[in-house]
Amino acid sequence: MYWPLGNLRRSMACLALAAMLSSFWLAGCASGSSLLASLGSTFSYVGRSDGDLGGGDSGEDSNLFDGGGRFDVDPCSEPLNRKFVRISMRNMAPSDYIHYFLVLIAYVDGELYPDGAVCPDDIDLYTLFGYFEIPEGTAREFGNFCIVGPALFYFHEAGQFQRAGGAGGVGGAQLASAIAPAQGTSPTYDGFFSSAGAQVPVPDLILFHNPGTGDGSFLKISTSHPDPCALLEVAVSVDPDCNQDAFYYVDEFDMLSSGSTVLGFGSARRVPNEIQGTGCECLGFGEPWQQLAPSRVTATNAQCNEFLRGGRIDYVFLREDTNPPFPQLVWKVTDSAGALAHDYDRGADVP
Repeated sequence: MYWPLGNLRRSMACLALAAMLSSFWLAGCASGSSLLASLGSTFSYVGRSDGDLGGGDSGEDSNLFDGGGRFDVDPCSEPLNRKFVRISMRNMAPSDYIHYFLVLIAYVDGELYPDGAVCPDDIDLYTLFGYFEIPEGTAREFGNFCIVGPALFYFHEAGQFQRAGGAGGVGGAQLASAIAPAQGTSPTYDGFFSSAGAQVPVPDLILFHNPGTGDGSFLKISTSHPDPCALLEVAVSVDPDCNQDAFYYVDEFDMLSSGSTVLGFGSARRVPNEIQGTGCECLGFGEPWQQLAPSRVTATNAQCNEFLRGGRIDYVFLREDTNPPFPQLVWKVTDSAGALAHDYDRGADVP
C-alpha cells in the first residue's frame, strides 16, 4: 500500500533495517520509500511520521526545522510520569455494545528506531503491563500490518468480547474488549479503561484494528493481506488501511455463548476513516493510527493525530449517523498538566 512518510531519521532507520534484515525478508530503502513500495506492495509497515503533517487543533504548524520543538529527547532521560499515558473509554450509544480491537505499538529506542518511545532499560515496564516483545531481527504480523522489532505491542484482551465467569457481561460473563450500552444519557465506561483512566506505558502508535483472529475472525468484513511481512505480492484484493475494521456495534441478538460472533441485524462496523485523530481522518493520509508526539511538543502545537507523554486520552464511542458525518470514535487529549491539546470533534456534542 504505502511506506509511512517520515523525516530524515525514519529514512535512516529504513536503511538500517534493509542492511540488517535483507537476508530475512526486506531489501533496499530510498528516500524513505522501500523497494517493496516501489513494486506496488499491498501491505503496510507500521511506523511513525514526524515530518510536517499539518497543524493540530491549535491551528499552528510546526516541524523539525521551524524551531517549534518537534524533536525527541532520549527516552531514558524522561521522568517516570512521562513514561505513561492515561487512557479512558466510554460508550454513549444507548442500544449497542461496543466490541473494539485496540493495539498499542511501542518501538525500542536505538539504531533502528532513534525516535522510539521505549528506553531499553524500561522494557520490563512494558512486559509487566502486558506488552509482547518483538526482538530485534524479527517481525510480527498483525492483521494487515507488519511490526518490525525491536518493538513491543499490546493487544487488549486479544480482542475477546467477554471472558468466562464474573458479572457485567452477557449471560453472566464479564466483558473484556467491549463496553456495555449507555444507560439513557449516562455513558458506560470500559471496565479496564475506566473513568479514572488506566495508566499505560506510553506507546508510539495507537491502532484500532481487527486482525481477524479469535473473536474477530467471524466479524471481520474488510480483507487484509494474508502475509503482510512477506516480500512477494499475492493475488488478492486488499482493502486500504483506512477501510480496515476497527470496532463494531453489537446487540443482545448477536451475543452467543462466546460473545459477538457475527454482525446481525442492526449491528455495524467502523473504520479508521471514522475515528478522530487518525491520519486517515484528520490528515488525509493513509495512516490509520494515532501517534505519540515528539518529546518537546506541547499541547499548543500538537498535530491533530498526536497524543502527549504523561498526558491523558479520553475516548468516546458514539452511534450518530448524520449528514454531514462526523467521527464515531472521538477523543480528547490533554498534557500532563491538564492543558487541552485536542477536544472532541465539534459534531459529536460530547459533554
